[in-house]
Amino acid sequence: MIDIEIQKALRSRFNPDGSTLRMHQERMLEILKYIDCVCKKHDINYWLSSGTLIGAVRHGGFIPWDDDMDIEMLRGDYKRLIKILQEESSVHYAVQTYQTDSGYTLPFAKMRDLHSHVVEKGAENYKYNGCWVDLFCLEKNTYTCLKLSVGFHKFIFAPLGVIKGRPKCFLPLYKALVYKIIFPVLRLFNQLLPLKYLYHTYGIAFYKNRMPKDIFPLGEIEFEGLKFPAPANLDGYLRRIYGNYMELPSFDKIETHELEIEFEEK
Repeated sequence: MIDIEIQKALRSRFNPDGSTLRMHQERMLEILKYIDCVCKKHDINYWLSSGTLIGAVRHGGFIPWDDDMDIEMLRGDYKRLIKILQEESSVHYAVQTYQTDSGYTLPFAKMRDLHSHVVEKGAENYKYNGCWVDLFCLEKNTYTCLKLSVGFHKFIFAPLGVIKGRPKCFLPLYKALVYKIIFPVLRLFNQLLPLKYLYHTYGIAFYKNRMPKDIFPLGEIEFEGLKFPAPANLDGYLRRIYGNYMELPSFDKIETHELEIEFEEK
């Protein structure tokens, strides 16, 4: 973890208590706590990932300027979790997938808070717009098939937001083409190959692979004063994806988003 004085200076600059970003982070932490309870109840494995995991290792919590939260799990656990989150309805949260939200086309799920509203470019037609946690699915894949899947996804869905007049009524058909035909065909092809690397599922343009031995058996890490699941080999996992993840970026190069969020009391 970085020096405590540096951490305090970063918090003061980017996400002091009471700031919109800090309130957003606190709301995301509440979502994660809910997901964690569901996963423990149903014996579902997941772990902190991406910038969230870097934040845990380097800052003991959120990267001070980070405005999202990521977790990962294997495809089998992902499918079980999505099903359970839909069945065990909550008055505070809703799971957002291409199936539960007619305007949502992304190939990964988000757990949304129902008592906030985030103004996001490109999300105007979403059913759910609250603070969120990204739920990513990992499976054995090849770089080539992942690239192909991303290309198909962009070709079919990207024009929806940029070409005026393209009929939105065909969106269910586009989803069926991508998620029921193209991706399953690529997955079937990959099952014929001796695969050893884990990648994000089809359609996600994150191309760095993971080694199962760096993830399992899962351990724990402290994040914002609480314990959450984490990969077994933290350094190996993060260094494979990010290189020197402990090095802070130049403060002048840090890009923060101007968040426009409305918060409601729960």
